[in-house]
Amino acid sequence: MRNLILFAIALLSCNAMMAQENVKFTVTVSTDSILLGNDIKVSFKLENGEGRNFSAPEFEPHFTVINGPNTFTSMSMMNGKVSQTIEYSFYIHPKETGSFFIPAASIDVKGKTLETKPLEVTIWPNPEGIKIAPEKKAEKDDFFGQDFNFPSFRDFPMFRDFPSPWGNSTPQPGEEPKKKRKTYKL
Repeated sequence: MRNLILFAIALLSCNAMMAQENVKFTVTVSTDSILLGNDIKVSFKLENGEGRNFSAPEFEPHFTVINGPNTFTSMSMMNGKVSQTIEYSFYIHPKETGSFFIPAASIDVKGKTLETKPLEVTIWPNPEGIKIAPEKKAEKDDFFGQDFNFPSFRDFPMFRDFPSPWGNSTPQPGEEPKKKRKTYKL
């Protein structure tokens, strides 16, 4: 019995050491090159560790923080292996053109301080004033990989000819809108 208990303790400590070795703290951006006047999404992701005292980088003087920090936490268990992710994201707005570095962020994990690497971003002139929304990059394990819009039953050809039980408030293509009647109570 004593050997079984020692084996279980050794197994748990090996799992804890392996989980500690798999801790990653990374930074990603929606794009590393953008036109002036558009925003960039910056995400700091901690994987397989419990972080404390997240310290965001100083984005000034080249960027203004539009939104953030936004925090997203997820946990999954697959085949007995537990993985945890904490993500801190910011939307930043560049103030001028040029190549700039997003400084390192830091977080404490079990007594150690982890830091991201500085990341270079290039801001190009935008004389036409083109606006581009920050891209949402799909994660490898994201089920849908993109925004999912559920279709209306009117989007299916077999239902287009049937009258709606709620009334047809929107005209079909090539059809004029129906005039509404005024009703008065006496």
